[in-house]
Amino acid sequence: MNKAKELTAAFALGVVAGGAVALLFAPEKGEVTRKRLKEGATQLAKRTEMLAGKIRGATAEAVKTAASTARKQAEAVKGAVAEGAKTYREQLEHAHV
Repeated sequence: MNKAKELTAAFALGVVAGGAVALLFAPEKGEVTRKRLKEGATQLAKRTEMLAGKIRGATAEAVKTAASTARKQAEAVKGAVAEGAKTYREQLEHAHV
């Protein structure tokens, strides 16, 4: 998750820096520049929404995998404890015979 936050922050910083540079060096009239910025912002919003959806999907899949792994490990531990208890009882019975 840290990696995703870093990527998102770097992306946002790049967008802001790119926008500032574009405004400083724009040879067009203000109306044209505003129109281009609006179009760029719209495209950026769409790409950001798509990226956020992919991140949500990947995160949900990772959580599902982690939960499945935890359940499997819990079952393995439960089985090992039951087997250990059984062996302990058997050893006690043999010791008292």
